Amino acid sequence: MVAFLILRIGLASTIPLSIDEAYAVVVSRSHSLSYFDHPPLGFALARLMADISGCECQLLMRLPYVVLGSLSALLLFSLTQSVYGAVAAFWAVAWYTVAPFFLISAGHFVVPDGPLNFFLLASACLVAPMLLGAKPRFALLRWIVAGVALGLALMSKYQAGLFGISALLVLLLTKPGRDQLRTPGPWVAGLIAALGLVPVVLWNMSHGWISFAFQSGRGMAADGHVLHPANLAITLLGQAGYLWPPIWLVAMACLWRGARSDTAADRFFVLLSLPTVAFFDLIALISAHSLPHWSMSGFLFAFPLVGQWCSRFSQRRPTRLAVSFVIAALVVPLLATGFAVQARTGAFTRPFYDRAPKFDVNWQIVDWSSLTDVVGGHEIGDADTYVVASNWMQAARIAYVLGPGIPIEVLPGDPRHFQFMDDRRLEGRSLGLFVGALKFGDEAAGEKAYRDSLGGLFAVDGPPRHITQRIAGFPVFDILILPVRRTLQAPLHDGGLPRGNKVLP
Repeated sequence: MVAFLILRIGLASTIPLSIDEAYAVVVSRSHSLSYFDHPPLGFALARLMADISGCECQLLMRLPYVVLGSLSALLLFSLTQSVYGAVAAFWAVAWYTVAPFFLISAGHFVVPDGPLNFFLLASACLVAPMLLGAKPRFALLRWIVAGVALGLALMSKYQAGLFGISALLVLLLTKPGRDQLRTPGPWVAGLIAALGLVPVVLWNMSHGWISFAFQSGRGMAADGHVLHPANLAITLLGQAGYLWPPIWLVAMACLWRGARSDTAADRFFVLLSLPTVAFFDLIALISAHSLPHWSMSGFLFAFPLVGQWCSRFSQRRPTRLAVSFVIAALVVPLLATGFAVQARTGAFTRPFYDRAPKFDVNWQIVDWSSLTDVVGGHEIGDADTYVVASNWMQAARIAYVLGPGIPIEVLPGDPRHFQFMDDRRLEGRSLGLFVGALKFGDEAAGEKAYRDSLGGLFAVDGPPRHITQRIAGFPVFDILILPVRRTLQAPLHDGGLPRGNKVLP
């Protein structure tokens, strides 16, 4: 755990912020009860670090998530050890630590999965003794703290609701669970946990339930077909990649076997894990598009079962298990380190290409640092400048690198939470700059598409400018800068929000 904590700190200081991370940092500049995409806590930890330090440095932004990744490993060890013993706990944490998703994304990215996993594990650790038939001291206090932890998980990501359903199944389908329902503990915990939904509900009530509609709509098929086996296959392959393929197979086998087990501990972990995994696999089957990481909070509780299986397997084939782990512990960090090097220097492609090829790092991966010398820098200045972006992804990249000093507007279409950011500085700024990424070899078509996207909202007000974004001198993509002026005569503010940041009709 210490070794991989050091590794994740190194990666967190090296790998550029992903689009999702830059988006979280930027939209949380406007403090909100909740956000378009997620409940508030997943974004708020990064914003807390920025407000305390006065800096949006990527390592500082990621530090709470790095720490929560290591603390989650400790909780997973404690939970597994209390049920299956220390050897099983070692293997559960070993595979959790090297699993690509939990090492890279949930282990240090500014995304809601890190807080979600930590608080789910904390809740499970607190109630596991009671739900496995033990009678620990301060049982009611344990339930109260577990309710707080689950409430914080609900404030992190919507997947925590599925964990709540899983916990309810444990209470209803196991004898210790039914015994606990005769005590005030679970009821008090449930009431406390529900408070975690209050900020989300209040925000959605004020915004037409848009976040709930967005998240529920992501799992709906849009092409008229009822079943999508190809999408399910892609999702399963993605799950295998995120967990490490041999461990995904072991986890699925353990869940299958555990579902038929008479052991209370096996049933406990299966009921916490399987509903979430099965739900998102079903969504993948009936949806045209889904994401493999949606089910990772379910697989989190399969690691104790994996640890138990490895504990038994190590008695028969210790060398094979050790070699398998060493391979994963070398390959995954090497791949992550290689990605970090490529994202910063282009070292693996620059000897063969004059500029980044299509399959290489691109505007979605690389910081747009070239903008700082033009927009908000010594050439234009930021006193009267605002920036216009075509969508939330490019807006996140642009706004993060330019910092909070320059307000940004996002064109209608896909603005995400940018549409709700109340930045009144837009009223007094007249120097508009549209900024967009261009692919090499397709600059003319890309510029035309951007000009067309301005519609009747903005008019081009000067000659275009092209700058090249480089990493260590290696050209990666071009950036288009168009001077624009607002053409709408409507008031800038409508209902208390900046006109430019609302979804315009």
